[in-house]
Amino acid sequence: MARLAAYALAVALGWLALMAGGMFIPGAAPAALVLLPEHDFLTRLPESARLVDASGRFGVTVTGAGTGQLYAAGAVLVLPAGLPLCVDPRRDRR
Repeated sequence: MARLAAYALAVALGWLALMAGGMFIPGAAPAALVLLPEHDFLTRLPESARLVDASGRFGVTVTGAGTGQLYAAGAVLVLPAGLPLCVDPRRDRR
């Protein structure tokens, strides 16, 4: 059981590393999900950045800024957002 948990953790961490690393490819995603931003993150964003969504302290979705700019503004982890196959939880489900 411990070996299975270790494999699952390795896969999850590998997936996060691939997603975070993929953000350094220009044009990889139309927006970026910033996890655990610092308290003054929004004030340090570049002028070109636009706030798409803010979900409290845990995440902010931003467009119009490069990955390096987001890390410079105080992002802890930047992941891709707004990809064509991403699920939009706000969309009506019928």
